[in-house]
Amino acid sequence: MKKIFRMLIFSALALFLTSLWDKGFLIKLDFMVLLKASLLVGAIYYLITPISKIILLPLNILTLGLMSTFVFCFLFYFLPSHFGLVTIKEWTFSGMTLFGFNIGKMFISKTFNVFVSAISVSTIINFFEHII
Repeated sequence: MKKIFRMLIFSALALFLTSLWDKGFLIKLDFMVLLKASLLVGAIYYLITPISKIILLPLNILTLGLMSTFVFCFLFYFLPSHFGLVTIKEWTFSGMTLFGFNIGKMFISKTFNVFVSAISVSTIINFFEHII
């Protein structure tokens, strides 16, 4: 029960934090929408990703563990069209300076934003898993 609750909390936080910084990743801040999206992301992350890692072990070794990112890309590609819980669209990143590095203004297409959102959600969930 504790693991399921953590799964929901980590998934909801990952979705919320991704929607804060990624202006092309939009999710309604309605409780039921966030709960459904968290359940879906949590089920993908905690059920399908480990199974896909086992089944696709040779491919996972060749891609150096990027298979979970591809599973999340698949999720975020079909999540908006089938469930309507999140909206992923193109956006223009205004640029920023981070630790002395200047990241310029760039246009991010919808396909690339699916990939960026998948990496963001996966990284945030992994971060929370390792902290707690």
